[in-house]
Amino acid sequence: MIALIFATRKEARPFLALSRADRCAETPFEHYRSPLMPRLQIVISRIGKVAAAAACQEMIATHKAKRIVNAGTCGLLVDDSGWAVGQLVRITTAREGDHDVLGKRPPPAACDTHPGQALPTARLVTCDRPVFDLQRRNACSRLGEVVDMEGAAIARVAALNQVPCTLIKGVSDAAGPMERKTLLANLEQVSVVLGKWLWENLLKMAP
Repeated sequence: MIALIFATRKEARPFLALSRADRCAETPFEHYRSPLMPRLQIVISRIGKVAAAAACQEMIATHKAKRIVNAGTCGLLVDDSGWAVGQLVRITTAREGDHDVLGKRPPPAACDTHPGQALPTARLVTCDRPVFDLQRRNACSRLGEVVDMEGAAIARVAALNQVPCTLIKGVSDAAGPMERKTLLANLEQVSVVLGKWLWENLLKMAP
């Protein structure tokens, strides 16, 4: 079984519509099943690393997921990528941008990049708080090209359980000052692009 994890219902909505998925559980997370994709279970984790990690562990331990897919929006940390709003990227490594252990950052978690070979690759930085100021953006840009609030937590839980994990992200903003409004303005557009790609490619990720 493939577990597809979104942080928010807004990000998930286009894919839920394409797959005709119906809600099948309310707690501890929203779960959806699609009659068109019986090998798939969709879960809405809510925002943040703790919620994302808990949802991922539930999918592996309780629902016996054999592959984890995390999809959602991301902010752009670099100015020379040539990527515009709506660009999809597949994540090669994911790491925390605001966490260390005894003064040392944990090494990045490797992600499975075999699915989505046609997409450009990026390193993901995951932070507890949104990155909407230049100082934090510059610090995070030394660690990766894109930033979110869930991906590294999901990748680490999957790695601990030795379950393949694929992260697909859509660029929604430039993670700088005043970009919060940009993210909100672009959220629906990017989610539509992401949902269409997932609909066309998700079953190719079957373990």
